[in-house]
Amino acid sequence: MQCAEYADAGAVSCVGINDVDASQHVVSQLADEGRKRIALINHDLSYKYARLRERGYKSVIHLRDLDYQAVEYASELSSSAGMAAMQNLLTANPPDAVFAVSDTLAAGALRAIQQAGLRVPEDIAVVGFDGTELAEMISLTTIEQPSRDIGRKAVNLLLNKIDNPDAPTERVMMDWRFISRAST
Repeated sequence: MQCAEYADAGAVSCVGINDVDASQHVVSQLADEGRKRIALINHDLSYKYARLRERGYKSVIHLRDLDYQAVEYASELSSSAGMAAMQNLLTANPPDAVFAVSDTLAAGALRAIQQAGLRVPEDIAVVGFDGTELAEMISLTTIEQPSRDIGRKAVNLLLNKIDNPDAPTERVMMDWRFISRAST
């Protein structure tokens, strides 16, 4: 049983969301709002979600024919790593929007933007990913994934597999939700 990280094929059931679609939606929203220099703060590409979210980001940048493309890789999923990544993005030709692959990274980006004397969202819009309580507390625009529902479904699939070892493999894609707040 895989939860959030999932195999495209094979004998292992999995539950997650469509990270590519969700990421494409974020970047499209930012472009629709007139943002032209959209950066990505990503994490370790050994994780499937990181590869898929970057794929979604790059596909919209390409489809919209946006000249600016900047990807900064955070060393870990922490606010301080998000802050360091954003500081790097601010050094030369800063973005007018940043999409971070987690709310925690986005929180660090917000801090770096504010410490640089820039305003959110007037100078730089920020979007996170996960839909955590942190995002709500700091009024961060985010993609909300149904974490509890994903966990429940994964447990149900696992229990079913234990009870019925010959049960067919299932790949369950759950809905995500874009939540617009003060950071965009």
